[in-house]
Amino acid sequence: MLELLRGKNLCQVLVVVTRYFGGILLGTGGLVRAYAGVTKQALEKANYIEKRQGKEVQIRLTYEEIEPFRYYCRKYQIHIIKEEYLEYVNFFIELPNETFQNLQNDIDQKNIKVTKIDKITEKYI
Repeated sequence: MLELLRGKNLCQVLVVVTRYFGGILLGTGGLVRAYAGVTKQALEKANYIEKRQGKEVQIRLTYEEIEPFRYYCRKYQIHIIKEEYLEYVNFFIELPNETFQNLQNDIDQKNIKVTKIDKITEKYI
């Protein structure tokens, strides 16, 4: 079972096989084939989720920049977690590290207007 998981290069996976019959009719080889077989079937039917290292970031904008920033987020598939409307608008977003680097470049080159950017935490997304 473990070799099947290693072969698929998976992590954070749990496989549970429940054996209802405690006899010895299958023998060691039979048990290995049975456990490997059900593990293979489960892996074929499983839904896989790819997680990447990323960041949660707080972006402060003026009210005039809300829609351009929302468009930017849609265009680059940046997930907006929440928005706060105060004197300025705070967007809390999560994005992969490579997208964060592109965001930093676009801010530096004035392609998007941001009043302030704060990295809150590193996380898997």
